[in-house]
Formats: sequence, structure tokens, C-alpha cells
Amino acid sequence: MKFLKNIFTIMTLLLSLSGAYSQVLEGHVYDMQNNALQAATVYLDGSTVATTTDAEGYFKINSNAASRATLVVSYMGYKTIRLENPFQHKKIKVLMEEDAISMQEVVLVKGPFTRKEMMKAFKEQFLGSTDAGSSCKILNEDDIYLYYDINSNTLNATSHKPIKIKNSYLGYEVFFELADFNVVYRRRSLSSFSIDKSYFSGTTFYKELSQSKKTDKRRLNSYLGSTSHFVNTIANESWDKERLALFVDGFKVDPKKYFEVSDTLGVKKITVLKEPMKQVPIYKKESPEISRKGQTITIGSQAEITGYNETEVPFNVLFNDKHQSLADFTEKVIFVDENGNYSPIYGVMVGGYMSSLKVGDMLPIDYYQTIKGKY
Repeated sequence: MKFLKNIFTIMTLLLSLSGAYSQVLEGHVYDMQNNALQAATVYLDGSTVATTTDAEGYFKINSNAASRATLVVSYMGYKTIRLENPFQHKKIKVLMEEDAISMQEVVLVKGPFTRKEMMKAFKEQFLGSTDAGSSCKILNEDDIYLYYDINSNTLNATSHKPIKIKNSYLGYEVFFELADFNVVYRRRSLSSFSIDKSYFSGTTFYKELSQSKKTDKRRLNSYLGSTSHFVNTIANESWDKERLALFVDGFKVDPKKYFEVSDTLGVKKITVLKEPMKQVPIYKKESPEISRKGQTITIGSQAEITGYNETEVPFNVLFNDKHQSLADFTEKVIFVDENGNYSPIYGVMVGGYMSSLKVGDMLPIDYYQTIKGKY
């Protein structure tokens, strides 16, 4: 399906499928000369499962919620290592390569925006402007390098250290290793109304800050109406229960005509049966004309519909008769595990309400398992 320009935010978090049974993962982290690296951070992407290496470079992880998630190994001054499906190995030996971090290029020509203005735009597109996103605080803003490319009207951001985010609203501290961030504007601007498209990707792990009925309710509100909620609803075929409705070209449709769900290898397999289409009329124009002083002048026109063409459109998704979103499936097959995580993550692009839920509303990959069947 065509990329939905101007409205879609692609949030690629590099997650892979996960299982729900307990497994142990252990290994060692060394540099390229086989010297043990102490205090290297080792975590499962998108989870609360994290540890550090000891003096021998040894680490051990116990997981009952993310057995096939991506393993991330991070150490200051070295390139971050990402290993998919790590639990297929009994023991892991990680060799880390030094990262020759050069000083950022000095921009002699003053940019059109101040750092304060760019940081404000970065937070809006990275954290989000919801209650959760607005309440987040970045603890190491100075580690973030911002640059506005005047040739492409693009705001770029990089960081050589994980971005530390205190999310008091949802009760988490989030460590986000930023792989890529850019926001493309239609003109030289930082206004959210001028955004053509935005994109960011990276890996995350979470530390629990607090648990209470209030944070539980807030986390649930962040989940409901999100992309994960939408994909889980398709997988479980529970549209009415989840208060979600599917529309095509303004008309409510039966999801079973567009999605087939089957069980395979312990996960749900969603197959997109057909694309949503819209009929566009073809007009034959007849324009009465008169002549005046040798010139032909059109004084009006009459249009006659001679047929229809079909064009691809996004799905419209309505949650709780209030939050409207758009969804575009770039992959015909999506897999969803019992923790509610789907793959490939880039297989679903969203707009509207779902795209407004950014890092500030993100939840650990095992969150769905804690609420399944409880609301």
C-alpha cells in the first residue's frame, strides 16, 4: 500500500517475537583482544530484564516473558551489539568493537533555530504530547546532538549515550539507545502542523519506579487505543470486547473480510486478505464555449460520470467511539506472540491517535501479559 505521506509516524523499536516460559541466558562480554569488560549493560530490548557484567565479563539473565526478544549489549566507548533470538544459544560470547567517536562537525553557519527550539520539537516528536509524554523528563539532555538540515528541512538527533527518561506518570525509568531520529517538514519550520513525516528507532529497557492503582490505570489507558492494542484485537478477533471498529472509506466493515487469523508455532498469524479500496469517479467534461473577437472563452462546464476507478486507502480505526486512527499494512503477514508483541514491527504504519503515542506512552514488551483478561 502506498505510504501515507504527511500523517504517518513510523516507530521502529527493533522488537522480535517472544515466548512466555522461563529460560536462562548467560555469557561473557570481551573486547576484541579478549579482555573482560566489567559493568557492560546487558538487556532484552523493550523489557524490564537487564543486568551488568561482573569483573570476569560474565552475565546471567532469567526471563519468563521475552525468550526470543533481541539481546542488547552496551558499553561506553564501544559499538552496541544486538543479537536476535539469543536463547537459541546455551552460552554467548560477545566481542565488542571500539567506537571511534569523533567530535561532532562544527557548524560555522548559524542554523535557523536555537537549540532550545529544536529540543522542544524533539521532545514533542520523541516523547509525545499526551499526558504521559508531556510529563516525561529527559535526565541527560546535554548528551543529545540536534541538527536542522536547511536543504531538506529535516530535524536530526543523535546520542552516543542512552537517553535517560524519567516517566513518573507511568512509573518507569526508560533507557533509550537512539539509533535514528529525523522529522521532515514541508517548509523551513519546526511546527507540528508542517510535518511531512517523522521517524525514530532504537532499543529500550525499563526500570520500575513505582506501582500503584493510579499507575496501573494510567498504563492501561496508554495501552488502550495504541498500535499494540489494535494488532492484538485483530489477533484475538475481539473487536466488540475491545471497543474497536474498522472502517474503509467511511463505512464500517467486517474485519474477517480483510484479515485471516490462524495459530502457528505457538503464535498468532495475521494474514491481510485484501487491501482497503475506495471508488473514485471518472468524469467526462463537456464545456460549452462561445467566441468573442476571435477568442474562445469557456463560460461553464458540466461533468458526467462515465465510470469508477479503485484506489488504495488506509484503514480507519475507531476506539471507544472517540479516538480515530489510520493504519496501513506494509507487510501481508504479521505474527503476534502471547505477550502481545508483533513482528515485523515495521509491518504496520499508523496515523492519527495511534501515531501520537510515542516513547512517553511506550510500555514493556511483557506488559500485555500482566493485563490479559483483566479488563
